[in-house]
Amino acid sequence: MTAPPRSRPKPSLFDIVFLIWAVVVPIGFSSRLINSDGDLARHLRLGELMLDQQALLRQDVFSHTAAGKPFLAFEWGSEVVYAAAERVGGLALVSVLAGLLLALTFALLARFMVRRGGDPLLAYLVSMAAAVLSAGHWLARPHLFTLLLVVVLLELLDREPPRPVWPYVPLFVLWANLHGGFSYGLILIGAFMVGELLEARAAGPGPDRARWLGSSRQRALALGAALLSTLANPHGIGLLVHVGGFFGQASILHQTTEFQSPDFHTINGKLFLLVLVAVIGALALSRRRPNWPWLLVMLGNTAMALISQRNIELFALTALPLTALHVDREWRALPVLGRARAVFQREYQGTHSGLGAAVVALLLVGLGLVHGRVAGVPLVEDRFDPHVFPVAAADSGRAARLSGPIFNQFTWGGWLLHEWPEMPVFIDGGTDHYGEKLFNQYIQVWNLDPGWRDVLAKWRIRWVLVDPRSRLAYQLVREPGWGVWYCDSVAAMLEQRADSAPNRIARNQLYHCAAPKPPVGGAGPQDRPSE
Repeated sequence: MTAPPRSRPKPSLFDIVFLIWAVVVPIGFSSRLINSDGDLARHLRLGELMLDQQALLRQDVFSHTAAGKPFLAFEWGSEVVYAAAERVGGLALVSVLAGLLLALTFALLARFMVRRGGDPLLAYLVSMAAAVLSAGHWLARPHLFTLLLVVVLLELLDREPPRPVWPYVPLFVLWANLHGGFSYGLILIGAFMVGELLEARAAGPGPDRARWLGSSRQRALALGAALLSTLANPHGIGLLVHVGGFFGQASILHQTTEFQSPDFHTINGKLFLLVLVAVIGALALSRRRPNWPWLLVMLGNTAMALISQRNIELFALTALPLTALHVDREWRALPVLGRARAVFQREYQGTHSGLGAAVVALLLVGLGLVHGRVAGVPLVEDRFDPHVFPVAAADSGRAARLSGPIFNQFTWGGWLLHEWPEMPVFIDGGTDHYGEKLFNQYIQVWNLDPGWRDVLAKWRIRWVLVDPRSRLAYQLVREPGWGVWYCDSVAAMLEQRADSAPNRIARNQLYHCAAPKPPVGGAGPQDRPSE
């Protein structure tokens, strides 16, 4: 008797989604990952210092405005991971690491939906939508670990009883040492706990009420275990105080683009609006109410996304898949896409889930180890863009051994920590460290608000490194005692000199090197610092 032919192993839905983003993110978006602002460079520098010292940073050694001030390295774990990746494979491996984190996030999201009985085609589409919604925040930063751990937490929270509490302990110990987003994880557990209490109240006397109350008590235990686990960090309760205190710094939040409401006139805002309308429409057409835990997550994350655009990605990873799972029955009843659903159901329930993803991950790590080049062709960016950052100006300053207090453009601060560590910065993206007072002084100078000269005098600023088209640069070359030390189309290094009158030559030099664009500066969105 002839044995039946063995079926060819097929990749699972997890593998397909992972493959797409693991390749697309580092190869197609590596420049955005590392060049969007100076924050990656800042995290790399802090991680390098900790690796060199084999200890946490405890005080400021990188600025002249907060020198010696106690420093709380609340993202130390992710900074060390990124810095170690840079040491081994440069910025290319950092991009690959960021791509793998994102790919794993979206692949786990698709797997979560399928495991909960969701249609594979719907799971695929939702994971793609979540990726597109979060693309505006595809930056190689510590927050990528939070995106991944949010999906892991959602998997834990939506398991059928019995639900053990112990997995929350290692999850939140890890999370608290990687990124401050663990606070959102606590909120998510709380939403499920309150939702189950509401379900118990709605159920009335009987076994359903007892079941929901028991589940809610277990959530309370999980929340307590998670909260206590966050204390397992080098700063203890100081970490929670620091993370919570940042959200009380209103002026910083007001000036930071990521914490502002979405602009529905931009492409990212329109995409979010489209998905939000689809979610509302799907819930309106469903004949059933979502259970209260899911409904609180949907409503809460919608509110958070409308308040702050940086929360759109959290909406995409929680509210969107839960909505899709809730309307899965209606989705399957649609008279269209039936053939596509059948194909996904048949083909993407593979027999070797994760094997293909592991192979792809190893290949991409190998690409990172050779600094993103294959046969001499760069596939992944391995340097900071000299058209974005003041590379030539910093090289000239280091060669000349410049020293003295500097006022630097905010978005370059982190990059200067990494590329010109001998020159302590005025400020960088770590606004939680510098505080509102110094941040407001930076804004005062950048906007040329009344008293800006006094701020420069207070800090005895000798050098100013800014965009040559900035209003500040245009004004300084009109001020007595200021001249141009270096200037190109990206950056101008202005020097305070002993001249008694404005230097006309300096003005001409600045105008000549600056591209013919109107001066920038002031409170425009493009000038507001990013976290």
